[in-house]
Order: sequence, then structure tokens, then C-alpha cells
Amino acid sequence: MRLLAALCLLPLSLLAEGTQGWYQHNLWVRLDERWSVGNYLDLRLEDGLRETHTWIASPRVRYDVRPDLQLQLNVSFLEAINADETARADWLRLEFEVNPTFRLAEGWTLSFRDRLEWRWRDGGDDYGFRLRVRPQLDWTLRKQGLFRGLYASNEVFYDFDRDRCTENRLIPLGVTLRPGERTELRLFYLWRTTRGATAWQNYHVLGALVSMNY
Repeated sequence: MRLLAALCLLPLSLLAEGTQGWYQHNLWVRLDERWSVGNYLDLRLEDGLRETHTWIASPRVRYDVRPDLQLQLNVSFLEAINADETARADWLRLEFEVNPTFRLAEGWTLSFRDRLEWRWRDGGDDYGFRLRVRPQLDWTLRKQGLFRGLYASNEVFYDFDRDRCTENRLIPLGVTLRPGERTELRLFYLWRTTRGATAWQNYHVLGALVSMNY
């Protein structure tokens, strides 16, 4: 009940501290009907796209249990600024995902990315647990051409060691494009809220996610 209450009380209506630009890239290579390997890269800039806020490199392995259920294991290496914007640190994360998909109606799809993370900071011996849950609703309007549809999502971060929600990422509107047969481009606006030691920080984010599948 405490987790449910925290999700409902996230302060998404606060004024933003600044604007960030995110570029994300997914590359997947299918090995057979069930197994795929890939890599994820992420670069986040702030202050008018002048300064690097975060970078992430993450090799990944995916297993398709069924067409509507995937299991995924990631190892992520990253450098990021903390939620209070006071310090920069290196992180190592081991991530396990359970990702189901539901076909709601013609053109409508509801998918989930449910991720459990083990996180080490600056090579230390201590680690922490974090849960991330992201429902996403896709509306496919066209099956051919550049423009394919719209989508929306919301991701909640829950830190078990702090026993509280520490971040929320809301995409109220995104656009799905297909510039190539094996390439998907998602352009989005994201409202990011992070919880520091004493206060919440809020950001406008303009981003692009490129996914390539082979």
C-alpha cells in the first residue's frame, strides 16, 4: 500500500528545472527464433545541449518465451550526475527484465517493461536494488510509409534500500516513424521527475530513440 500511495503522490505538476536532450540507440541481432543479442547506447545532454549529463553502454541478451512475452538480461555501464545535481559517479548495473505485450484492439497495443536492477557505484562492494515499471500504449495508425503512429508511456522507479519512489518519467506523447525496413525512430517529449536527498528535481526532455533489428 505504501508503494501504491507513493505512485499516486508523485509531484509531476512542479515547474521544471531545465531542459535535456536524449539520444538513445538500440541494436538487435536475432540468432534464432527465440534468442537475440544487442547493445543499447544512451547520451543525455543538458544546459542547451552543451554539457553531458549521462552516458550509458549496455550489452543485452533477449529470450522470446512467446511472441507476447520476452525475458531480457542486461549489463549496463554508465556515468551520471546524482539527483541533487551535486556529484558525478560511475555505475555498474545488472538488469533483469520481464516484458509482456497485450493486443487490446485493432491498432492498439499495451506493453510493459518490468526491470529489476542491481546497482554498484564507483566499483564499491555495496549494491542496491531498484525496480522500474513502464507501461506503454502504442496506437498504430499506418502499416506502411514513414509515419506509423503515436504512443505514450510512464515509468516509475522504486528504490528498495530507500523504501521510496525516486524517479518518474512520463511521455504524454511520442511519434513512431519507420525510415527503413529494419529501423524504427521514436521522437518523444518526456517529463522527468527525480527525488534527491531533500527535494524533487524536474526536467523537460526532448528525445529520439533509434532501434535497428537484424
